[in-house]
Amino acid sequence: MSSLPIADLFAALRQKLTSHKQIIIEAPTGAGKSTALPLEMLGWPEITGRILMLEPRRVATRSVAQFIAKQLNQAVGETVGYRVRGESKVSRHTRLEIVTEGILTRMIQDDPELTGIDIIIFDEIHERHLTTDLGLALALEVQQSLRDDLRLIAMSATLTGLPLEGLMPEAAKLISLGRSFKVDIEYRPVPSQQQWLDYMGRVIVELLTNPIDHKQANSEVFQGGLLAFLPGKGEIQRLASVLSQRLDPLMFQVCPLYGELSPAEQDKAISPAKAGVRKVVLATNVAESSLTISDITLVVDSGYKRGASFNPRTGVTRLGLKRISQASAVQRSGRAGRVAQGFGIRLWSQEEQGRLLAADEAEIATAELVSMALECAAWGVSDCEKLPLLSAPPAVHEQLSWQLLQRLELVDEGKKITALGQAAHALGCHPRLGHMLLKAKAISATQSIDSASDFSNLACLLAAIIEARGLPRKGADISGYLALATQGSMGQQARNWQRKLALSGSLERAASQANNSDISLLLALAFPDRIAKARGKEGFLLSNGTGVTLDAADPLSLSPWLVVADFQENEGRSAGRVYLAAELDMSLFDDELAYLVSKESHCGWDEIKGRFFGENRYRLGHIIVKTQTGQVLDAEGRTAALIALLREKGLSLVNFDEAVIQLQNRVQLARIFAPEYDWPSMDEAALLAELEHWLGPYLSEVNNLTKLSKLNLLPLLSSRLSWELNQKLEILAPTHWPMATGTRAPISYHYQQDGTQNQAQARLSVRLQEAYGLSQSPVLFNGKLTVTMALLSPAQRPLALTSDLASFWNGPYVDVKKEMRGRYPKHLWPDDPINTVPTKFTKKKTPGLN
Repeated sequence: MSSLPIADLFAALRQKLTSHKQIIIEAPTGAGKSTALPLEMLGWPEITGRILMLEPRRVATRSVAQFIAKQLNQAVGETVGYRVRGESKVSRHTRLEIVTEGILTRMIQDDPELTGIDIIIFDEIHERHLTTDLGLALALEVQQSLRDDLRLIAMSATLTGLPLEGLMPEAAKLISLGRSFKVDIEYRPVPSQQQWLDYMGRVIVELLTNPIDHKQANSEVFQGGLLAFLPGKGEIQRLASVLSQRLDPLMFQVCPLYGELSPAEQDKAISPAKAGVRKVVLATNVAESSLTISDITLVVDSGYKRGASFNPRTGVTRLGLKRISQASAVQRSGRAGRVAQGFGIRLWSQEEQGRLLAADEAEIATAELVSMALECAAWGVSDCEKLPLLSAPPAVHEQLSWQLLQRLELVDEGKKITALGQAAHALGCHPRLGHMLLKAKAISATQSIDSASDFSNLACLLAAIIEARGLPRKGADISGYLALATQGSMGQQARNWQRKLALSGSLERAASQANNSDISLLLALAFPDRIAKARGKEGFLLSNGTGVTLDAADPLSLSPWLVVADFQENEGRSAGRVYLAAELDMSLFDDELAYLVSKESHCGWDEIKGRFFGENRYRLGHIIVKTQTGQVLDAEGRTAALIALLREKGLSLVNFDEAVIQLQNRVQLARIFAPEYDWPSMDEAALLAELEHWLGPYLSEVNNLTKLSKLNLLPLLSSRLSWELNQKLEILAPTHWPMATGTRAPISYHYQQDGTQNQAQARLSVRLQEAYGLSQSPVLFNGKLTVTMALLSPAQRPLALTSDLASFWNGPYVDVKKEMRGRYPKHLWPDDPINTVPTKFTKKKTPGLN
């Protein structure tokens, strides 16, 4: 082990541990950081307490523990042990514990001082799992507040895109250059007419049986084992089936490797093959880091992974196919160079390689955060951002998580954990299932002994079904899986829940005696936001507002109500597909599920009958459970109904006369030409959005549309402006303009928005004779807007429209004068209008002309 590259850092690390509480180690894959380093530290006498090392996956946790224990010639559970969920191999002699990330969080919550632990090592921290980020944040808080002697070591194959130094600015940094053998890379993009999985199978068979096309065909590189990276279990099983038919089983051993396999099956994939047999390992990204798989010199990479993305709109986490990052591609191909020179094939082009993300996105950015929020509440934090996290979670994801925890009664309105929340947290399962299991036990306490046992055990069975991966699809009705849930791994998990809840009784009896009402009640306790109501051909509407559908042949598709335990979004479709559900007994809304339903009084307008109506609506989120008509109408209800009607039909129902329109336009022009003042928007969208404020108070006496249309809106809209703004508006955009003749000529304002352009105009209408003596048109808004003059005949008919009076007098006026002198001989039509005194009378009545 001392020959591994990480050994070069042992002396420096030992010294830094005496002077620094935090250390960052960057060491590439194969350097020995996961194995040689913790083994070396076991021999340092100054470390008297336990060392805790976190691994991102169960398979790596077991493998690393077994490897280190073997170096000590001991069994796992002595000096070196491991802990994963549901499995533990440690003893009082254990000094090095390899654990999965979630175990650390539980240890800190149970014992915040981490009694007996000297050092925590975060291995492969660059993978940015949610539980890793949270565990590091809690450990930093423990170190800062409770254990200043606790030392933290963060190890990563790469620090690219990892803000560790910002989070741990005083940490010592150590770098190992590592040691890896040369890996030649070939890019083999999938032909457009082929499926990538079929093509991958052909490439693997060719590489193993006929590598003649490669320059190094006779080298030992092409005699070693092969590691293929695929996105998930389904693709691995399909490819394994193909390869088992096309490869000689006496020469090749095909081994799957993914998280759901048993420890024995995982060990088979990692261990050396028999002499004369070449190993072909088909793995997910569990094989990217930490694990050393014997004899691998060839890697074929699909370039895909299966990643989870939480959709806050639907509240569902979608497991979909995603492209890997550049960093991940390097990690994968590097597996071929761990023990000797290697060769790797990437099933994409070199150009595509350049377009991949530099590093994988942190899970905290894409995951559902309900469990994390409950951990925060248990830690006494009501805002995840208050923790020292590598990156903050999306605000909308966190908000939805707290809302669900409140709905499940696990935290109160102040985001403080409740007694029920503490009990659910202690169970160590998803908060939804914790709520269902604990509520089931509480309800059972009110039932007869036999039925109580069956009800609680039914909850254990349902929890096991919901948690199960790779469930064989046999219809959406969850009751069809109950018998299966008493057996195998699901039965083991159901009995685990029995043990944690201190339950007795027969799971088989609970499965056989289950009725639909109990099943739907239990599911509703876990998924109150996924209660669904049928809506005809469009499928079902969940209470969270999401649409879902079932296969038309599924009996549940005819149900009026459902509780949906599992559904997935369908790409390109607006509705998700239901995979697990139960028909809901609607009578539960009057009993056990009554707390979910809110009552609201509603007043509406019946257009056909031309009158208001009142009803009580019993609502569950976006679903109306039932209505009661014939309710007494009050002024508040009528006001709400009128506002809703106006928002639906628009403001044409009220009296927008010319005076109101002019006020609207004046304010809109003021927003353009005098933006330094806080003018409210007067367009229809703004007025509709704020109906409750400016119109609502005046609707209490309105009980029909006729009264609504007679409301005088001018003072109501004027009240949207303060006294100061009303005064300023009269100065900047007056309704009338004083002429020299004493006439107050009206100004009309015009405003229209055409795309991104605002068309604004102010027009002053006055008889032409009253404009004599003016050489320029009036201006508004401190000279920013020139008024357009609408010059009228003595009979108030339009003669000319101009915003340039000087040009008008010197041009078009000559023709107007000629025509009007004959038609209106009693009125003044001078040859020099600019130097003529304006008048509003005939020549006979105009002073100085008689």
